[in-house]
Parts: sequence; C-alpha cells; structure tokens
Amino acid sequence: MKVVILGGGFAGISAKLSYPNSILIDENDFVVNTPKLVEVIENVDLEISHALIHRKVDLKAKVLKVDFKEKEVITTEGKVKFDKLIISLGYEQDLSKIKGAEKYAIGFTIQNIEKIRKFREGSTVTILGGGALGIELAGALKKRGFNVNLIEAEKRLVPYLSSNFSTEVQKALEELGVNIILNGKVDEVKENEVITSQGVIKTDYTIFSAGFSGPKIIKELGLTNKNNRMLVDEYLRSVDYDFVYGAGDCANFKNGFIPQSAQVASQAGSVAIKNAVEDDNIVFKPNQKAIVLKVGDEYIGLFKDSVIKGALSKLVKIYAINSFENKISRLNTLPFHYLQI
Repeated sequence: MKVVILGGGFAGISAKLSYPNSILIDENDFVVNTPKLVEVIENVDLEISHALIHRKVDLKAKVLKVDFKEKEVITTEGKVKFDKLIISLGYEQDLSKIKGAEKYAIGFTIQNIEKIRKFREGSTVTILGGGALGIELAGALKKRGFNVNLIEAEKRLVPYLSSNFSTEVQKALEELGVNIILNGKVDEVKENEVITSQGVIKTDYTIFSAGFSGPKIIKELGLTNKNNRMLVDEYLRSVDYDFVYGAGDCANFKNGFIPQSAQVASQAGSVAIKNAVEDDNIVFKPNQKAIVLKVGDEYIGLFKDSVIKGALSKLVKIYAINSFENKISRLNTLPFHYLQI
C-alpha cells in the first residue's frame, strides 16, 4: 500500500514515524520549533536558525493540487500516486477579517521574525490576541524593554483554558508591566493606532497573534471545510473520501472541535495513519495533557485542572521542546525514498 503524507509538521512527522514506508512531501526540509522562535525574538543574539530544525523528506516539493479520482498528488516536482492520503498541511494566518490588519499589522510568520527583532528600542508594541502565543510574545517583548499592549476579545486571556490559569497568567503579565485590554474587539488597525470596543490604542507596531485557520489549499482542493480546516469523522477520515485522512491544524471534526496545538497534532498524525494503513477504527480523542507558558522569566503550567508554577513547569516546557527535537532525530534516521520524478 502506498501512503502519502502531505506536510511535515507535528502531525506529519508523527505519521511518518508510525509508518516509515510512507512518502512524506513538504516544500521545506526544515521545521519550525515555535517556542524557540519566541526565544529568538526575546534574545536578538540568537540566530533565527536556533528555531529551525533540519528534517528529511521523501520529496521536497510544493503541493499544487490533488486529483482524488486518479489518486495522485500534483506537485512542483511532478505527480505522486497514492492509495491512502494523509493531509497534514498545518495552518495559515488570516489577517483579512480585521480592517487594515493586512496593511498595518505584522503576522507571526518566519518571514516576519526579523522585522519584529528590529523594532525601535523603547517603542510601543500592540499584540492582537491573548492566546498562548500572544502571551509569550508579550512577555518576551516586555523583557526587551518595549511598552506592550495585549488585546483579547474575550473577557479573559487564554479563554479556552481554565479560569484559574487565565488569572495566574494575567497576574504575571501585569507584574511585568504589560497593559492588558480584555473584551477588546478590534474594529480596525491603522498605521499608529488600533481601534477597539474599549477605545483607541496608540501604538508604533501591531503584531497579529491570532486568526489561525487551515491553509487556503484545503478549500482549493474542494474538501468540505470550516475556516479552511477539512472536516473529518471521529476516525480522522475525510467526510468526502474514505481513502483520505486529515491530521493536525488543517483538520477539524465535522461534529466537534480539534484544538490546534502541537501535542494534539502529534497524537492525530499517529492515529490517522494507523487507521489508514491498518483499517483500524481508532477513535481520535484529543488530549491536551499539559500546557506551559513562559511569561517573562516565569513558567506557568496547567496540568489537568491544576496550575503549577516554577521549576516543575520549566522542566515540563524543556521536556516538550526536547521531545519534539528527539522526534526529528528519529525521523532523520529513517530510510527515505528521495523520490526522483
């Protein structure tokens, strides 16, 4: 059986490790370790390469189209046939939903990291989105001496997690001197101000740390989707084709919700390819075991329903980063096909 995996992020790597005979296709031969990307922003002495990990692929190419009838992937390097297909193409950021954001806000992409690192000293930075990324960015930029505003549309930070965790994170940010605006629906981004339901916020730079969706190619492929996330059943099987599976940030349950996180993506990649290859009916149950945020120099973790701070949380954060890098090391020892098309 020929199994092809599209996308070599957290989900794609787990899928390849679970079934080494699969064909992994990605346009890059590296993967981004997002927590280390925040470290690069915080410490300008670090090179961007600090957050990039070399990762082997069977075919380095961009996916252009999938012909589901003929069961072949069309790439910039040619066509690849498949029997089963795992789509794990990650996420994209959509700035278009907020007026002026595409022109005046900076998205959180690898291409924009250098822009953020070169912000003028002592300037004011406004971050849109009080999720995990926005919180860590706020802490990192505040440590570098910037004036930081953090705007969240909901009534508390990380609203998808426990209220106790939100409280501890907010307290840590406020102690750093971060200005937090809650219930702040953003109506428009201008060159030097952000217009919100809580008033006008003056700023020198605006970073968009929200608006994450599936990649546009999901819709272009004609797959049933919500916010560019392909819809799958409880076995991660596409609602459109029984030989196609979705895993990671580009997939979502047709009846329910799959969190967009590294832990969940890794779990999904393994389950999706086992169901595809072995015709198993493993029900996918996302399990966010723990989350740890670095806020300035403080580590705040949520383990099940308990908030834990200090050395233990730091160890868990370091362990998670090292575990991912170990996965890459294991991946790079596999025999790869290196397709010649």
